[in-house]
Amino acid sequence: MIPFNPHDPFPLLDLDQYSYQEAQEHAALVDHWLGFKLEEVEKEISKSHEGQQNWSHLSVQAFQTPYVELRNILEILKASSPSHVVDLGCAYGRMAFVIAEHYPQLNFTGYELEPLRVQETNRVLHQKYKESEAQIIAADLSLPDFTPPAADVYFIFDYGSEAAVKKTLNDLKLIALQKPIVVVGRGRLTRFLIHKEHPWLSEVNSPQHFAHFSIYSS
Repeated sequence: MIPFNPHDPFPLLDLDQYSYQEAQEHAALVDHWLGFKLEEVEKEISKSHEGQQNWSHLSVQAFQTPYVELRNILEILKASSPSHVVDLGCAYGRMAFVIAEHYPQLNFTGYELEPLRVQETNRVLHQKYKESEAQIIAADLSLPDFTPPAADVYFIFDYGSEAAVKKTLNDLKLIALQKPIVVVGRGRLTRFLIHKEHPWLSEVNSPQHFAHFSIYSS
């Protein structure tokens, strides 16, 4: 069990120091401490998508990265001194909270399809971290006219459909023609597609592989 400490809500722990279930249980405690109204928001989203494919069959913890894992990722990335991190499919923007607490020098932009999640994230973020300049934006990443902004690091966790993730990786390939980038791939689909279709990420520089995520650089 990871004890919750309100004075250190996003602790830096060794990756082998906790199980994924323990990380999820800790994340639920953090969500409550932050003041998220997750169940209410997800119910509203389910109503608006009745009859359509959505995440209503999953728990909120299942489609989000635990806070302690995000802290690990950001600590690893610190060595490359990034200035801007973009989360493509950010759900409730958990990375923004970890950044506000421990890496305030980082610029953060998160994109999420569901406007209600964006609204709730901005409410909680600016209530808890008034000085945060993080941007959480509602956007459909799969649309042809959406292009990610130039940044140093991009985080992707199996959002949406396979076609959508493929589109995002192709968008990042174009950005990488202009500047070196780092891509943090989390989940089976994202990492599978990177190794299958994007040697510019998986083969030019040796990736760093961990249990639930991999770090690639162009």
